[in-house]
Amino acid sequence: MNIRYSHIQESSLVDGPGKRTVFFVQGCETHCPGCQNRSLWDVSGGEEVDIIQAAKVLASIAKNGQITISGGEPFLQPAALAQLVLLLHVVYHCHVIVYTGYTWENLIAETNPLSKVNDIAFAHIDILVDGPYVKALDDDTIIYRGSRNQRAIDVRKSRKAGTPIVLDWSHPEVVVDEDGNVFLPIGLTEFAYDLGDVRSTRMCGQTGG
Repeated sequence: MNIRYSHIQESSLVDGPGKRTVFFVQGCETHCPGCQNRSLWDVSGGEEVDIIQAAKVLASIAKNGQITISGGEPFLQPAALAQLVLLLHVVYHCHVIVYTGYTWENLIAETNPLSKVNDIAFAHIDILVDGPYVKALDDDTIIYRGSRNQRAIDVRKSRKAGTPIVLDWSHPEVVVDEDGNVFLPIGLTEFAYDLGDVRSTRMCGQTGG
């Protein structure tokens, strides 16, 4: 089985806690206003890769086992996503975060014909960041998310509880990498100008550095 993807980012400090390798899938039908990844909307864009090969490459890049799957919309390819996260979890023992524009409730709803496939994926996902990007709820002091409506859900605890168990990702966080670079929410960059050169970036709507 293949999965369609755009690219792999070998190292990111903004797509979930820690230093993470990010796999960007191609294709999205949600089309959130203000989306930063419009180039990933085209369902025929990017290229296809065999899932076994994708898992092997990701695990080899992510020496620490920290992997994030973003997009695009990962659940637009539900069977491929389920197989990919299964391999990453069972074979390579990776910690997996998945970003989706859908909500937890929508993905597991009995009326969703893909709910059983999605639940297979959930069995091998550690954290699900759910919900569409809402420009009006964008907050430049939050971390790892684009807008405040998006939830960081502890998938394992939530499956046991039968209800979303949400992690607290509401507070600003400052990260210093091994080269001394400081990564922090854009809303806090004004306090860093005395530290050196400030370059503002914006990934997932939350980070400056």
